[in-house]
Amino acid sequence: MTSPAGAAALSRVQVVPDIIGGRQTSIEQVPWQVYIEGGYDESAGKTFTTFCGGSILDSTHILTAAHCTDAENATTGYPAEIFKVLAGDSDDRSNSSTTQERAVASIRRDPLYSPSPTTSDDVAILTLTSPLELSAAKHAEAIPLVATGATPPPGTQLAVSGYGKEQGPETDPPTGELFSTTVTAISSDACRNLVYPDSAVLLCTIAANSSFCEGDSGSALTEGDPPVQVGIVDFSPYECPVDQPNVFTNVAAPEIRAFIEGSESPPIAPRPTSAPVIKTSSSLSSTPVDFSPLTCEPGGWSGSPFYTYTFQTESADEQALQSGSSNVFTPPASLLGVPLVCVVQARNPGGVATNRSATTPAIAADTSRPSASIAALRCRLRTCTLAIAATDPNDAALKVTVTASHPVIAKCRSQRGHRPTRTRHPVCHKTDTAHMAVGAVSAGVFKATESKLPYDRRLTFTVLVTNAASLRPAKAPTRSITLHPPKPAKKRR
Repeated sequence: MTSPAGAAALSRVQVVPDIIGGRQTSIEQVPWQVYIEGGYDESAGKTFTTFCGGSILDSTHILTAAHCTDAENATTGYPAEIFKVLAGDSDDRSNSSTTQERAVASIRRDPLYSPSPTTSDDVAILTLTSPLELSAAKHAEAIPLVATGATPPPGTQLAVSGYGKEQGPETDPPTGELFSTTVTAISSDACRNLVYPDSAVLLCTIAANSSFCEGDSGSALTEGDPPVQVGIVDFSPYECPVDQPNVFTNVAAPEIRAFIEGSESPPIAPRPTSAPVIKTSSSLSSTPVDFSPLTCEPGGWSGSPFYTYTFQTESADEQALQSGSSNVFTPPASLLGVPLVCVVQARNPGGVATNRSATTPAIAADTSRPSASIAALRCRLRTCTLAIAATDPNDAALKVTVTASHPVIAKCRSQRGHRPTRTRHPVCHKTDTAHMAVGAVSAGVFKATESKLPYDRRLTFTVLVTNAASLRPAKAPTRSITLHPPKPAKKRR
């Protein structure tokens, strides 16, 4: 059975819902595995040829892919009576003492299932006309589902089995024998070309030497020992190449899980409607520079989600630089020459979806000086306060220091071997400097205060502004003033 056309269009490669490079497996090792086969549809007057896998939820219910039960690239389902389910056998062509064959009484397809323009919510439940005998002796056992929301993180080792093709070319039919393989979970961002815009309900794996293939659709992706089911085989690139992502319906996604557990109106996970955007703080250029904050705008989403932002390098070896609720990241000088991207996670009761921004230009060095000025100087008695305006064209962090200096006349230290004469008393001119207390008042506005300043001395206030890239204004702003003691009050006669 071929895959939904929408998945092919999205990935820009032809895909099939199809184990290549696996190992032959006994049903005793995967007793939840079943084989699903279609037959003659009287209402349509033709035979519906399909072969898929599935997993045993309980004695009367089988979990599989919705596309295994419908007309090609349509949500129109074939009638339940044309399907049969085989359990308890390692070969779908044999009829051993453990083989159990059951007809299908009814089919529930996810109401959100869509094969086109993209594959979404590809899940169905078959109800059998009579219960299976679930026992180790009959090699038929139910498999539990992973906890809701517990999507396997990237790097998790998983397993998949099925009766599908062992060779990729379309002319090679499946042998009917049960095979399995081990795969590794990867992030939805790592296979974004395949899962967009439905990353919340799809999960991806990859294996260097294997892939599922045609006929494996609907089979279970499992984790751990004892195993739990985490996914349902959905689609892979055309002719099932190894070392390429495979895509599964995510059983842990609340949107999917609610349907499996009986809901016909499951909560809908976020879907992106426009891409995230990284914006610079620069008033001069759209090229990001070191020490200048970058802001990641989440883009458009349905479902009113909450967001998590991950800034990472855009390279063959992607490195996460910052991840969390903050959408602002300030690149250090160590990232000079490195382009960045922002990956947004959007979460609501239906699940967690991802989308990414375009790649920024490589981080450049900041060469733009900050600016500073003394906006006001107010003094009362021996206390002076300065209002300072300081800004940076790239919005880099600023360090502001303010000094108050005045000349001081004092006796000079006598040099060794020289005694001062009785008639001359040498004096030295020095400068006394105090560092004023500085605080930020608002964006770009600072206040500096100093008390106990001297009277009758020419005070010079100097403002030093340095940005995070160690750049300063071309000239430090200064202001001078002389304080005078208050005149004594006149005595009344």
